[in-house]
Amino acid sequence: MGDIMLQHYSKLLFLISFILLCVTLYISFIVGTIPITFKDILNQLTTGHVSNVETIIDLRLPRIIIALCVGAMLSVSGALLQAVLQNPLAEAQLLGVSSGALVMRMILVLMTPHLFFVIPLLSFIGGMIPFLLLFLLSLKFNFQPTRMILIGVAMYAMLTGLLDLFAQNPFLKIPQGLTMKTWNDVKIIVISASIGLVITLLLISKVNLLALEDKQANNLGFHITKYRLIIGGVAVFLASASSAIVGPLTFVGLIIPHIVRKLIGSNYKKVIPLSMILGGWFVVATDLLGRTLHPPLEIPANVIMMLIGGPVLIYLICKGAINDAN
Repeated sequence: MGDIMLQHYSKLLFLISFILLCVTLYISFIVGTIPITFKDILNQLTTGHVSNVETIIDLRLPRIIIALCVGAMLSVSGALLQAVLQNPLAEAQLLGVSSGALVMRMILVLMTPHLFFVIPLLSFIGGMIPFLLLFLLSLKFNFQPTRMILIGVAMYAMLTGLLDLFAQNPFLKIPQGLTMKTWNDVKIIVISASIGLVITLLLISKVNLLALEDKQANNLGFHITKYRLIIGGVAVFLASASSAIVGPLTFVGLIIPHIVRKLIGSNYKKVIPLSMILGGWFVVATDLLGRTLHPPLEIPANVIMMLIGGPVLIYLICKGAINDAN
């Protein structure tokens, strides 16, 4: 009886989340400095000649699609990193993964700007360097979660220093947020998201097994270290490809998986799909909020995320300290 109730609850939660996402996407499309109505959308579909709608399709729709994809990518990346490192505080930005990806992006733009189309791939290589370093250190020293995050923050600080150094070049610009995005950016992010999220779904049955002890995994014939590296690589790819297009968006990968596990438990077969939906909704909603709070000025979505994510991180650290004391 309890299992049936849980299944109904899960389905209802997915349905509510999906409806919430669809409503937010619609509101985000019609609300802004150039407002439109449902009638305008119908006229565009029937006649194809409504100037306001055409302008929004060129300027606002790419931003919405990118926000949706980036939210799904970062939230899934956070969930995977937390599973791989067995650390509820793990998140691409806090571990230096996003900064590593941006450093590699800057090097690519500086050295070979004509290879712009391979930015997600080379950003992935840049993101893997801090991840592998942290992974190897955690294997050797068996860090507590908070200490692991401190090392990640140290790597983040060093890599951010490199980014600031690159930023002295007036021809190099670090991507900042969701503004001024084009359909070319949409193409890159949609392809990257499709690759990363499909691979994640194919590996989803393995993610739950990452919680096993090494001895238990070996008894089951499960090569846990290999899959930690593979799944960690997928997480880094998702975060790196996202950062290459929109720059750093902090705390999405921390907040969303934490909320999802509170709502639905720790079964990653449910955590990953719901994280996709709620992650996409969260970034679209924060971007909408930033656009509408104080028009015509815009508050970057990352600013709102930091205001929300900071208290969440403090809470998780304090909660961990209490658990350690007990």
